[in-house]
Amino acid sequence: MSSKLDQNALWMTGLNPTQFFHEMVVEAQERQGLKLTENVEFYIVNLLCAHVRSTESDDTEDCLALILKKALESPHNEKIALYKKLADTALYFSGFFQEYFNRKSFNIKYYVNMGESAYNELSNLLKGKTTYQETMSKIYYEMSCSFNIAVDILLDISEQTTQSGQERSLLSIYDAWLNTNSAKLEKELFLRGVTPIKVSTRKV
Repeated sequence: MSSKLDQNALWMTGLNPTQFFHEMVVEAQERQGLKLTENVEFYIVNLLCAHVRSTESDDTEDCLALILKKALESPHNEKIALYKKLADTALYFSGFFQEYFNRKSFNIKYYVNMGESAYNELSNLLKGKTTYQETMSKIYYEMSCSFNIAVDILLDISEQTTQSGQERSLLSIYDAWLNTNSAKLEKELFLRGVTPIKVSTRKV
């Protein structure tokens, strides 16, 4: 996948990963005119820190489906860990690998739906437990509600830190916008002189 986060961008700054990604998240919000809650901002920074040392992966939709299957069949504690893995993977891939989706048969909307649902399920699983779990329940609920905004932030950071150097095609942007309702992609289409229109898929 060509949209891998460029680790050189981090190593050349002299900042630790948390500082680096916090600055990137703050700058992305400013560029996009967005404002994340403190919880969502904190979560995205930690998600990026967790992935910065990860190796490239060829995960597919089937992998997410298998994680979901295991989560549904697992006891409570394992269920929580699996839903978190599912939600975090769906979010990271939705933001950082949109161009990859357009070259494959994967549908980014599938990842978005899986991520939103997984974070919501995590919120429900932790609700009414210990103080820490109740706090995490609220954070996961915010992540579920703000999933599309979080995707836009990651997409912005991806564009700033990857080395592809290639401008994304209008068709690629429009296709991703249809599947995500991304405010960032809609703005980019307008800037390129295209007024995006939702196409109904309902059969007559």
